[in-house]
Amino acid sequence: MAARWFSKVEELENDERGRVFTWAKDKRIWLHLTAFLLFSVLIHGSGFYLFKVVYPSPVRVEADPDAITVLKEGDPAARTVLQRLADRTIFLSPPSDESEARVRLDSQEIRFTPAFQQAELSLLLPESMRGGPGKPEPLEGVTPEPNPSAVPFKLDPGLAERGLAPWSILRNYLSLADSLPGMRFSLEVAPGGEVSVTKVEAELEEAEKRELADVIESTLRFVPAVEVQQGWIELGGG
Repeated sequence: MAARWFSKVEELENDERGRVFTWAKDKRIWLHLTAFLLFSVLIHGSGFYLFKVVYPSPVRVEADPDAITVLKEGDPAARTVLQRLADRTIFLSPPSDESEARVRLDSQEIRFTPAFQQAELSLLLPESMRGGPGKPEPLEGVTPEPNPSAVPFKLDPGLAERGLAPWSILRNYLSLADSLPGMRFSLEVAPGGEVSVTKVEAELEEAEKRELADVIESTLRFVPAVEVQQGWIELGGG
């Protein structure tokens, strides 16, 4: 029994047909391996050529550096920027000629819009038609009277003929004050309606005069005109 088992083990050891490579007996395995490698290189090379599989060329992208600009209160350009930020109706003004060049609208075009995506504008209901808890609704046929300013003011005849812009909020600021001492401001009005205070005549300190001049420059607006106008405005004293 043991002799038969040992003879079977010896036959299995001598039989090399189940092995991957029989280097000693099969000499043509080198030809098969070489042919396989050449065929593999040919297939992969054809795939790279047909499907244009290439390594991307390195391209250096210059990033735009970030910067912080400090706005000074005494700079007229900085005051103009701050006035535009504080102006609640700046969006009603027509766009300037420099806006397209500054924003580069041609490079910000919308190139693709899905068919299922629709953006439609709808008008909001006026305040008088919006109902809500605890909010009184106005009676029909009754027009509320405008809230007159408690502080009287007088404009230069030339500037009064030009007229205040609808987005001027000086009256709103004056309606918050009960009274003001008499003062006179010399104005220079730009063609766009922006105001610059050139002189303040009042019995106040210089710091208070500067604060009042900043309020006038940030809240007073005139209707756009062709040229620069000079004039004055008187507040208080009434």
